[in-house]
Amino acid sequence: MKKVFFLLMPAILLTASCARLDRGQNIHADFMDFVYLEDHNQFVYKSRVNAVAHTEVFLTTRFRVDLPKNLKNWQSSGNVFVFEYDKKQIIYIQAAYKNKSQLRKPTIREVDNKEIDERLSPYWDERKYHENTLKGGQAGRVSKVYSDGRVVLLLYNRLVPE
Repeated sequence: MKKVFFLLMPAILLTASCARLDRGQNIHADFMDFVYLEDHNQFVYKSRVNAVAHTEVFLTTRFRVDLPKNLKNWQSSGNVFVFEYDKKQIIYIQAAYKNKSQLRKPTIREVDNKEIDERLSPYWDERKYHENTLKGGQAGRVSKVYSDGRVVLLLYNRLVPE
């Protein structure tokens, strides 16, 4: 996944004109690290807490991802992580549970408004964004989904390289 993300990174590098979150103290916790490096940020999800339903245990998928600088906001909820940049550009990551997913050949595909809505509505609602202005194509922008069967990475409103 890291190799694919590095291939995608030049396409999603962003510029910022207002305050950034990715300065100052690194964050180290039992379940994650967020390290602010000079030229990029590094997010590591290392939770050892697994989900349980009745007698079935769902094993947490751990991952590390390098993210562009100029982060505006980020949040996590369960196994979903959202990183927001200037102009509402978003990197959405959903890590599946190891024993409930199958690692497969990585794919990159187009994403439709229905899937964007399903994945990003909770974040938009919390941020009080007007979803109608965020949905749909904007000139010169495109959104893609990357998946390897265990992790879904949605690049929302990524700038199209010229």
